[in-house]
Amino acid sequence: MFAKRHRITLLFNANKAYDRQVVEGVGEYLQASQQEWDIFIEEDFRARIENIREWLGDGVIADYDDPEIERLLADVEVPIVGVGGSYHRPECYPPVALYCDG
Repeated sequence: MFAKRHRITLLFNANKAYDRQVVEGVGEYLQASQQEWDIFIEEDFRARIENIREWLGDGVIADYDDPEIERLLADVEVPIVGVGGSYHRPECYPPVALYCDG
């Protein structure tokens, strides 16, 4: 029996050094842990952003320093990991929902 491969979408701006480092870190984690993830990275995801719900997969790791990404993901039904460093006050963080797989 084959284990389910999780389809994870990364929404980051490859023109930003920090975002490239996050994507690199995800890749290093996958290699070290040998997780069964299929990673989807769209070079210019904003060109297809109106269809975002069609290609999110099983979860999203996204740049939450980008308010547009945060807005677009506000009501999606998959788990989201929001990455960013611009939240200095806890009350500014987006709402968090607990997720249990199984």
